[in-house]
Amino acid sequence: MNEKLHAANSRLKESNAGIVICKRGQRLSLRGNLPSKGGNGNKQQYLSLGIYCNAAGIQVAEKKAQKLASQLALKEFSWNEWSDRHADLGTYGYWVNEFQEDYFNRKSRNSKTQTTWDGDYLSIYKRAENDRPFGEEVLLEIVLSTEPDSRNRVRAVNACNALARFANLECKFNQYKGNYNHLVGDRQLPTDEQIVDYYHSIKNPHWQRAFAIMAAYGVSNHELFYVDLDSLKQPPGHLVSTYRKDHYGTRRIWCLYPEWYEQWELAKPVSLPKVSAKNNKDLGHRVSTQFRRYQLCKPGDLRHCWAIRAMGFMPDSMAARLMAHDTATHNRTYKRWINENQEDRFYQLLMQRSDRPKPPQPSV
Repeated sequence: MNEKLHAANSRLKESNAGIVICKRGQRLSLRGNLPSKGGNGNKQQYLSLGIYCNAAGIQVAEKKAQKLASQLALKEFSWNEWSDRHADLGTYGYWVNEFQEDYFNRKSRNSKTQTTWDGDYLSIYKRAENDRPFGEEVLLEIVLSTEPDSRNRVRAVNACNALARFANLECKFNQYKGNYNHLVGDRQLPTDEQIVDYYHSIKNPHWQRAFAIMAAYGVSNHELFYVDLDSLKQPPGHLVSTYRKDHYGTRRIWCLYPEWYEQWELAKPVSLPKVSAKNNKDLGHRVSTQFRRYQLCKPGDLRHCWAIRAMGFMPDSMAARLMAHDTATHNRTYKRWINENQEDRFYQLLMQRSDRPKPPQPSV
């Protein structure tokens, strides 16, 4: 079938139609430089045809593409003629399934992408019945079913925008996003002394090792299971992580403090806890649950503490890379938690540096 589609598009290209037939899910659409509905010039847009990608459907699509190209050339194109293109596109559930198939055609299916799909898309799409007629109305209901100014509201807007865009619906829901900010809130970070006490309170050696790695290297609760424990065998104990390898490459993370590497004997071959999980979200949940059972701090607190430690002497760009995100995210997320005691310590460290700026000497 791909050969027939390619042949049809080749004929359209030879005739300078300027229109391409696209397979989106199991159905066909036309793509071309079409007049904007708002009257602001032309832009690349899709026209959903509502026909399946088979031999007969490709024939029909090619004829429609020629008709569309002719209308555009003669300046006879009218949205009114094409405005009913969604009438027979099926149910809401059909388009969710089509979008899911397209999503994993564009992205390799692994624990990370599955977590993103389940958390950012499917959890939102489950808010509507699959047999509902597809259109702007059902998507708007999904958006408004979430709490205003919440993380779920932002997620719902993004998910419904993506589904509408995939199906070529002329609607967006950005005006409903509200003012949610994930940085708003209060976080009581443990002191380094408390972290040491937490470490010694854990009797299970596997969970003690998990806590030590998260505290000393600032890895998150699910990244913990992407590290190479063998990399700890050689001093100075750089930890190798493959988490987000596609974006940042394999990373070496420094131990802060290096004394913890020695005191906690991280070079010894102690395995991590054996946990079962189908995705990163579940991995993180297993760790968070165990931390609560041991009455420890939150797993994310250890990552925040590592970041603040790094700010005392390490360039922000380097610390951000070691934590597998960009510098802007690093500064926005972690610097706001620096307290006055940490500010004083940073100042003292800077004043002890031999290369710090010095005041001018008297001229006489």
